[in-house]
Amino acid sequence: MNNLLAIGFVGTVLLYSSLQPALAAPERKVSVAGECTLEVEPDRGSVVLVAENTASDAKSAIRKATEQHEKLRSELKRSKLKGLELSTSEYNVHEQFQWENNRQVSKGYTCRIGLKVVTPEIPALGEVLAMAGDAGIRNTQGLQTYLSEQKMLEEKKKCLEGAAKNAREKAEHLVKTLGARLGAVLQIQERGAAMPGPMPMVAESMAFADKGMARGAAPTIEGARQTLRLEVDISFAIEP
Repeated sequence: MNNLLAIGFVGTVLLYSSLQPALAAPERKVSVAGECTLEVEPDRGSVVLVAENTASDAKSAIRKATEQHEKLRSELKRSKLKGLELSTSEYNVHEQFQWENNRQVSKGYTCRIGLKVVTPEIPALGEVLAMAGDAGIRNTQGLQTYLSEQKMLEEKKKCLEGAAKNAREKAEHLVKTLGARLGAVLQIQERGAAMPGPMPMVAESMAFADKGMARGAAPTIEGARQTLRLEVDISFAIEP
């Protein structure tokens, strides 16, 4: 019987010892949110220029639109724009109909060929618009400025550094107010960032095409500054 009591006592002591970590005092820490807001300059501008023509037959409509498209494309390739990127945004041929005397009447065929122009030289987009006018293109779409992926990553790194410093400043102020000292970093977590998207600009159909707009009169396009916001949650140990 005495042996059984001894074993039971030892078992109780061991169980109590194993529970000690769980019964220990809670971790002394402070958790804060660090914030950053940056105003950044866009480094890319783009515009879509659409050669659009209507003719009595599809072949003629395609030929006229293609001539305008190729004229503009060749002119752009000869230009001195740095980092120029060209891509086809659309190619569409369809028959036009109009309802007359209770029936649909064909009014010819329309061909649309879109050329997307991207350049890091945002002010020079005005020159691009003037080239489009010289080529007889009247349809302008999607004029916008934005941050390239590379610049977005660079600006995000800067903002993360700023948010981390902001978090430490907040935490230091809190613990100092309560008569304690800030310890080591325990945990860091990035929140979802508000990343700036493309900034659209108002760009109406280009009525200057038939007027032979002078290259010297090309408008200078200005890119709007964009806002990058992000937050980080950081926990610090508190030292007495």
